[in-house]
Amino acid sequence: MTAPHAPASMRRSVTIALVLLAARTAGAQFPPQKLQNLKVFPKDIPVRTLIDTMASFTRALGVRCTYCHVGEESQPLSSYDFPSDQKPEKEKAREMLRMVGAINGEYLTKLTARRTPPITVACATCHRGVTEPRPLQQIVLNAYDAAGADSAEALYRALRTRYYGRAAYDFGEVPLADVGAALRARGKMPDALRFYVLNTELTPTSAFAFRQAADAQLAAGDTAAAVRSFQRALAINPNDRQAKGALDKLGAKP
Repeated sequence: MTAPHAPASMRRSVTIALVLLAARTAGAQFPPQKLQNLKVFPKDIPVRTLIDTMASFTRALGVRCTYCHVGEESQPLSSYDFPSDQKPEKEKAREMLRMVGAINGEYLTKLTARRTPPITVACATCHRGVTEPRPLQQIVLNAYDAAGADSAEALYRALRTRYYGRAAYDFGEVPLADVGAALRARGKMPDALRFYVLNTELTPTSAFAFRQAADAQLAAGDTAAAVRSFQRALAINPNDRQAKGALDKLGAKP
């Protein structure tokens, strides 16, 4: 999608592309006079409404027309077969739209004490700019299971470089702590420590990250490292009672 301050010519091009997402028109007429193959949207939906809706889908999933529709990016949009149901992603999108409609129209309406204005869900509620709305913890652990700790860390760093500051993933102190906890529960302490320590490197102002690392270091028998991590946690947050209590038990100075 184009930025808010994109040139007018670029905005016009995107508008044309989004119209084509909805239907194929005779003689490549834009905007179309008649929409085709609508299976979820009302048959009489205004073209402008459909254009705006299609635009929201592309932003929500971080995709372009060809994700759901038959066509090539380098070819004229008039060559795209937009009414085609060939791609499975298109039918998945329809099912997701039906799901969203059911959540908003059937389930949320049954709540007896709703906020005003009422909260509703949309594609972006879960997707947040990516096609697969998986939690970051799950993505990293899947990479670990597939190819080990090096691959998992490399993927995390790549995602952080690409998506940091955007809504797609949480790059705070919790996800890597969860990865460490999951690996620790599996008995993979060396790898768990790796992600706990990585968490302290990438979130150096988080007392939580250092306290989690310290607890794992202590469990692994590295008391000296644990003391340093507890001390760092307490330096960040002087009111951290857990870190202070741990240092007292270890007979170490805050």
